[in-house]
Amino acid sequence: MGSVISFPLGQRAERQQQSLLIRTGMLKPIYEWMKGAEKIVGIFSDTASTIAQNLPMPISYDFSERKKAINFMAEKTNEVLGIIDSKSLYTKKTKRLASEFGNVITQIDQLIKMELLPRESELVGRSNNGTLTETYMLEALHLKAHIDSLLQKAYSIEAQIKTAFY
Repeated sequence: MGSVISFPLGQRAERQQQSLLIRTGMLKPIYEWMKGAEKIVGIFSDTASTIAQNLPMPISYDFSERKKAINFMAEKTNEVLGIIDSKSLYTKKTKRLASEFGNVITQIDQLIKMELLPRESELVGRSNNGTLTETYMLEALHLKAHIDSLLQKAYSIEAQIKTAFY
């Protein structure tokens, strides 16, 4: 009689464990995307430093690396947002964290697309035509710091979700 009860319970526990492993696997492309977002922010910082120091060429990232980073983000964003939208990371333990994680990732994506990348082009343009002001540069660096803090928050939430899955 005991084996009749324990077998289905064992199967259920195994399915739950497999489900958690699958969910943990879904975090990998998001983690890679966050690394790509971090690189985009680094490229922006490199551009700002180059301009602030009146250097002729960027210090850390050449054109090829910049192009790869932008392409990577463009290719991975739909996958990441799809995982977030699927709510597959939601469990009883992670519902609040997964929701917050989705909000932070979406916010980072929007800030990079709608503010950071256009601001980088604007920095270069203003620098080239001599209209770059200290105020504009400080606003740009404030945006970078804000995105950095969101990335740190995203890494923290990701770690908490991983821990909750085990």
